[in-house]
Amino acid sequence: MLRTNTAMRRLLGSAVFATDQPSVPEWEQDTLDAGWTVEPSGALLLVAHRPTSMHDIPAAALGEGEYEVNDVHVSLADLGGEPADLLPRAASRGLYFARRMLAAARGLPGAELLLATVAVHVDVDDEDFALQGVTVRFFTRRGSYPDWFDELETFTLEAIAVLDVSDVTT
Repeated sequence: MLRTNTAMRRLLGSAVFATDQPSVPEWEQDTLDAGWTVEPSGALLLVAHRPTSMHDIPAAALGEGEYEVNDVHVSLADLGGEPADLLPRAASRGLYFARRMLAAARGLPGAELLLATVAVHVDVDDEDFALQGVTVRFFTRRGSYPDWFDELETFTLEAIAVLDVSDVTT
């Protein structure tokens, strides 16, 4: 079930968001195309982000390990525009990417426990906020996993959304 903080709800309610056609830059498209791998421990990892020298994640730390590996920076460099227009489009792009990756994970062992977080930096007083892009991370609720997304309103400089596989239409 999609959960958002106030900042994300504001972005999602924007008219710009409603009319924007989401897309992803080439690098992130490569991540979408590469898909997922399931490690011997059952960890769900993005193929394009899995370190080649990585050892299997222990069962006691599956969610935490997935969170560290499945960290995707989605660029906004091609979007341009004023912050009032850019931020809703950034949210749209991040949610689009997250939903596509969640859909690609369907049917994999553990995918029913998979979460995606989408974070958009909304501190427009920070001159580099647009360079930060959108951060999308994926992890399961297995073993130790980040629990700081339980209370989304504590995030004041980021618009945050948390999605799971039920938020993906087929």
